[in-house]
Amino acid sequence: MAEIGIVKEFDKLGRLVIPKDLRERYGLAQQVEIVATKEGLLLKSPEFYLVKK
Repeated sequence: MAEIGIVKEFDKLGRLVIPKDLRERYGLAQQVEIVATKEGLLLKSPEFYLVKK
């Protein structure tokens, strides 16, 4: 798969918007797991969801 590079800015509250087409392409739903690696940050769908009963 070809690499995609997009430059985005954080808003005043420190939020970053992930474009809809990228969320759909990589299966990102309501939650995103952020993993710190030596190459940078990795965003992925979490393997487990915590649900409050």
